Amino acid sequence: MNMLGRIETLMISEICAEGAYLNGNELGEVFLPSAELEEHLEAGDSAQVFIYQDSQGHPTATTKTPVAQVGEFALLRVKALSTVGAFMDIGIDKDVLAPFNEQKPKMQEGRSYLVKLYLDNASQRICASSNLNKFVNKTEPSYEKLQEVRLIVAAKTDIGYKVIINEQHFGVVFFNTVFKRMFVGQKLTGFVKSIREDGKIDVVLEKPGMEKVTGLGEQILQALQDNGGHLPLGDKSDPEQIKKAFATSKANFKKAIGGLFKQGKINIEAKSISLKE
Repeated sequence: MNMLGRIETLMISEICAEGAYLNGNELGEVFLPSAELEEHLEAGDSAQVFIYQDSQGHPTATTKTPVAQVGEFALLRVKALSTVGAFMDIGIDKDVLAPFNEQKPKMQEGRSYLVKLYLDNASQRICASSNLNKFVNKTEPSYEKLQEVRLIVAAKTDIGYKVIINEQHFGVVFFNTVFKRMFVGQKLTGFVKSIREDGKIDVVLEKPGMEKVTGLGEQILQALQDNGGHLPLGDKSDPEQIKKAFATSKANFKKAIGGLFKQGKINIEAKSISLKE
């Protein structure tokens, strides 16, 4: 596998005044500047590094951890625009290029965009693309109902949030099922609600059923203990207050406190709950 744009562990072949040369196998020698070489390391030791090409096209290493590696999605900020595209901050000394033909929408300096990192076939340089349709929905979805999946928020739409599921498919989380703050580039866990006949996938952030309510009950008990045994939230509290406190719906909150009441753990008032002594 091509090591460019990846974090790898390489053996030090030689150390000189300028830095160290690492064994990059098919890449040949990979240079690590002396400023990033730990003092105790010597020839024969190994170093974990991120590998990229410098401005002359030479394989170079850094011990700095990038925001993302080749093949991954990430939210990156545009540092500067040029005649060939936008240069984006990846967290190391060298920026990555988002060519004009890979920008959807056209990028602006200072703004951040969700992109996928890839290796340009011709130059073997790390590049970024915000044309996400090139990388997503290339296979038929085969998820099971309520399957747990990894999500990346791709965009906010009129009906909800467009998300990338397991880095493979687009899905949507509808506004009426969201009880926490969401933003582009955010990574979180969700559950497949359904796959429609047209192949579109609906996703929810909370797993329906008593499993969710049980977990919420534990959160509520912990919050009560952390706040002297009392919380200003009850049966008649505003849904927005409940959402802000526990990132859940009022219906789930009422089920959870109802369960705690039946277990004899709390008292419930119209707008408050408290631990039983």
